[in-house]
Amino acid sequence: MSSRKYPAKGAQAKRKADGLMGEVYVSSQATDLVAVRWRKEDETGTLLYDIEQFSFEWELMRTPGAKWGVRAGVIAIAALCGIGFYAGLRAWESTRASRVAAARQQTGLDRKTLDDNDGAAAAKSCSTGADEYLRTVAGDRFKWAYGATLDGKFNDEVAVQVSPGITTSVSDKLLIEGSNGVFKRVELVCSYDSGEDKVLRYWIADGGE
Repeated sequence: MSSRKYPAKGAQAKRKADGLMGEVYVSSQATDLVAVRWRKEDETGTLLYDIEQFSFEWELMRTPGAKWGVRAGVIAIAALCGIGFYAGLRAWESTRASRVAAARQQTGLDRKTLDDNDGAAAAKSCSTGADEYLRTVAGDRFKWAYGATLDGKFNDEVAVQVSPGITTSVSDKLLIEGSNGVFKRVELVCSYDSGEDKVLRYWIADGGE
């Protein structure tokens, strides 16, 4: 287990290679998964990392509250930072994801490489069993965006190998109906075992497991 500290959900981050700005959407120490949502012009995307990869490629940005001088008072600074974090967190949760760009895994130290076949197999298996899982947690209160086909609910490019033979894949094509009758886009995460050729589990991303 890495000794690195996992970023908080909602934290702002900048990619070191090109300055791309993103926001931490999922941060799970239990599954060693950090998901970053980025937005550039008319495109958005989700990138998946383990904590070592995230720390190598991204740097967390200081919050505006950290720039206040001591004269503002310790209590005032703490209050502003708390309010700013909460507002940013709620705003990001309400943002609808758009198309998923390729989850590029560039250079890194001790990185876990994902075989193309594993990514495709994970996408297919995760897509096939997704509806059955969703009926157990949402009944019939869900639907798929983009006209997703039976085997196309997950994208094989939005996947990362979290340990040998275990692939985590994410779909942002899921819409779930809220208590107010409005459908909201959420991200469905799937853990797949390539050795056993089976899905280990699903969960709906909410910033943790």
